[in-house]
Amino acid sequence: MADAKPRCRLYLQAPAPLTAKLEAQLGQALANSSAACVLLCDDGRPIDETLADRIIDLVQGAGVACLIENDIALAESLGADGVHIAADAELYGNARELLGESANIGVGCGFDRHEAMRLAEMGANYVAFGPEQVGDLDANNQCAEIMAWWSEIFVVPCVAWNIDDPKQAGRLAELGADFVAPSRTIWPDDPAASIFTNIDDAMRRARSAA
Repeated sequence: MADAKPRCRLYLQAPAPLTAKLEAQLGQALANSSAACVLLCDDGRPIDETLADRIIDLVQGAGVACLIENDIALAESLGADGVHIAADAELYGNARELLGESANIGVGCGFDRHEAMRLAEMGANYVAFGPEQVGDLDANNQCAEIMAWWSEIFVVPCVAWNIDDPKQAGRLAELGADFVAPSRTIWPDDPAASIFTNIDDAMRRARSAA
């Protein structure tokens, strides 16, 4: 009997700006899904550090990693688990130098296989593949192809980025995605009965059937 594949887990992108409402929604989402990571997203405006600190405590208290998008210094000062940055070797080196070897540093690669391999060799904790725009059929097919390729060759985890369709999430889980990250634009008013739960269930079924 073949060994079961490790479970594909949710990666939540918490949209900016951070608010008390989002904090409450995030608490619900964490309670009702198997999220492994939360990213505090960047919209180019100053972040409410007091609220961010509280949200980081909430996420880490649930046993989930909390990363900050782009702002390496802020991640270090607030005690986040790491950062999500663009696939840039110099930027990655700066992040690793400041945050240390124990930090989780992930890189968004779009569909750039060369940069993904380069950053993985440098020590990135994960590489993320996916479209900028959600719902593009060609991009979905490209994401499926690259997930299958990566999971067959590399041990560094891969994230399927901006995937809002449960059926597509299940397909990517079957192909070897380690995490699926729904887009930051779909946060519902009631995460207890949300798209996150549907995506989580689809990934669980896909890996159970594999």
